[in-house]
Amino acid sequence: MRSAKTPTVLVIGATGKTGRRLVPELRARGAAVRAASRRAAEGLTPFDWGRPETFAPALRGADAVYLVPPAFVEDPTAATGALLDEARRAGVGTVVLLSSLGATFAGEPEDSGRRRLERQVTTSGLDWTILRPTGFNQNFSEGFLLPGILQADKVVTAAGDGAVAHVDAGDIAAVAAVALTAPGHAGAAYAVTGPQALDFDAAAALIGQAAGRTITHAPLPSAAFGDILKQAGVPDDYLAMVLRDQAGIEAGAAAVVTDVVARVTGRPAVAFADYARGAAGAWARSAAA
Repeated sequence: MRSAKTPTVLVIGATGKTGRRLVPELRARGAAVRAASRRAAEGLTPFDWGRPETFAPALRGADAVYLVPPAFVEDPTAATGALLDEARRAGVGTVVLLSSLGATFAGEPEDSGRRRLERQVTTSGLDWTILRPTGFNQNFSEGFLLPGILQADKVVTAAGDGAVAHVDAGDIAAVAAVALTAPGHAGAAYAVTGPQALDFDAAAALIGQAAGRTITHAPLPSAAFGDILKQAGVPDDYLAMVLRDQAGIEAGAAAVVTDVVARVTGRPAVAFADYARGAAGAWARSAAA
């Protein structure tokens, strides 16, 4: 059960796309925040998925946990299972999991890592909420789509003409903050989307308008896109998941638009065009240099 006192929330991945946006959202709601990271810096709680001995100290005294699984790991359940066990022992009451809408796609294997992770959370004995966002807006300005924009003025995908209701990382963080601190969200699995589904041609055009130059979508066959990611060091099992998601997008599975952001937070979801205007500096030529 949720504590009646000021909640203490452990934010895993507190320096990541959603985590660093979640920390101020939680503080604005009056929560005591424990910002966890592998980075050694003042104000950060040491936490490393590869060092289970960091779990118990990070969890001690926490009421809730924002669970971001380890990056580029297709099946994280060995590590997350150990964390959830430790969370129960520490008396944590609530876990909010950052999952993915891809976990619901028709082509997703029942025994995939992220479906296993979701089942692990729902059977953890904690009050749980699962967030399943679509593609992040910030994938274009902070993530895997940025190099193509900076180096070749191209958004490179294997998604064909499929559309995505891209969602802002700030909106995901806002939904997570409510779920971590307010009643009424236990047992919910939220598809967290932006307000409009756009294909990558349209998204590239909006980025180009914001950046002040022509940006185009460069669709590739799945094998060619996979080769690029493999050369970048993406592990084979994780790469297979990414390619499944690209195929799901092409098939229309990511075009769903929900009202979750507005319904949970009371504010409208950020439109992609507004995001692009605000992120324009990330695509400047100086950023490429």
